Amino acid sequence: MSATGRTLRIQERFVSVQGEGVLAGVPSSFVRLTGCNLRCSWCDSPLSSWRPTGETIELDALLRWCAQGPRHVVVTGGEPLLHPGVSTLTQRLSETGHHVTIETAGTVDQDGLHCDLMSLSPKLAHSTPTQPLPLAQRHESLRWQPDTVRALMRFEWQLKFVVRADAQDVLAHDVEEIDRMLETLGIDEPDRVLLMPECIDPAELEARYQRISAVCCARGFRLGPRLHITAFGHTPGT
Repeated sequence: MSATGRTLRIQERFVSVQGEGVLAGVPSSFVRLTGCNLRCSWCDSPLSSWRPTGETIELDALLRWCAQGPRHVVVTGGEPLLHPGVSTLTQRLSETGHHVTIETAGTVDQDGLHCDLMSLSPKLAHSTPTQPLPLAQRHESLRWQPDTVRALMRFEWQLKFVVRADAQDVLAHDVEEIDRMLETLGIDEPDRVLLMPECIDPAELEARYQRISAVCCARGFRLGPRLHITAFGHTPGT
């Protein structure tokens, strides 16, 4: 957002059904801000991270656009909480009766946020790229900020972890890492923890869902869907 607080840098905006998390299937307006402090190796929105692009939009125009769409609005990225003006955006959306979800990696916070669902997605070790080395080192130092995650849990929250489910052994490795993270956070509510497969190929999702489902049944976690991939493929604006 600009210093005057009147514009935001948006990579894309669109109306679709929510594809992930506890509100999967709910019609929503998506506002994807551009720019991210992480560089996940498997990033599925590189135009808001690795190769950020976008347009500068007046906040009032963005609010008018949201007013024409569904009640639910998803503020996502990139990392939306890098933009100080997101607090103003979420305040005004809440004032006009919108249900606001913020999708964040949980590495930064800001004052003045209004949020009905904080969708927290801390990144596991397998997200760290191997090259270029400076970006890899920065990503690894930033990807897990438990104090910030705890602070963002002042809102209604869900924890959504992207896991490797192409084989049972790598899935087990990722679940062990998640266990350590949950212990650090002091979380004992597994039904608010979603495991979502790292996958953008609809043909591969079924087998990965099956592996994750077995873990969820044993541990009480939720299976995190990728409904948008199943319905539309890996396509921008969906």
